[in-house]
Amino acid sequence: MFDLTIRNSSLEQAAIDLAKRARIGRRMRVSFVNAHVINVAASNPAYARVLQGVDRLYADGSGMALAARWNGSPLADNVNGTDLFPLLCAEAEKAGVTIFLLGGKPGVAKAAAKTVKAMGHDDVIAGVHHGYINSPADTQRVIEEINASGASILLVGMGVPVQDIWIASHFDSLKTSVVVAVGGLFDYFSGNVSRAPTVLRSIGCEWTWRLMQEPGRLGSRYLIGNVAFVLRALAFVAREQFEAPLQGSGAS
Repeated sequence: MFDLTIRNSSLEQAAIDLAKRARIGRRMRVSFVNAHVINVAASNPAYARVLQGVDRLYADGSGMALAARWNGSPLADNVNGTDLFPLLCAEAEKAGVTIFLLGGKPGVAKAAAKTVKAMGHDDVIAGVHHGYINSPADTQRVIEEINASGASILLVGMGVPVQDIWIASHFDSLKTSVVVAVGGLFDYFSGNVSRAPTVLRSIGCEWTWRLMQEPGRLGSRYLIGNVAFVLRALAFVAREQFEAPLQGSGAS
């Protein structure tokens, strides 16, 4: 979809696959694609190229689910980082691999690690570091810290598009096998941000909860961005339907 190869997977299978890749040392970059990601990529060609180079993309959110249905290819699940994280911690523990958390304001990743420990995963977090990296020297020091931790999985929460660009720029310097862009994941698990009630999540309206929490920061992203995404989704589906007969005609 949207000129990106999206992996159609359940949450459970995604967690199993990523932990397995980490265990066997199969290197890969992973990211989650939601309506905001599509909108940013549409106006940022460099970011769009980075996304096209990501090894595993998962569809995140009701907008992507809607676009997939319109395109006649419904998704198996809403594979978002917030729901995937507890499953990934459990599968990583089973696989005998550890996770490093990079991102958020100072103290946020550390608080998220404490939450993971409270969930019963005592040894799965190998290390944490905030996402405020301001110089090449800082970057090198953080990479050395990640590599020294022995973690096989790195979660990077720096926001879109910074996190994916950072991963693409430094992937070859990292010893972690699986590197995942996770957005604001650590804010949820640190307790800084609360998740929407289950009823809102079940009907695909978690974004309304986030909008109520941070209207100033997220107003444009959701109120204008959602409309822009729907228009882009309609254009994508129309293009796909137009091109399909042409491809069929060319093959005959």
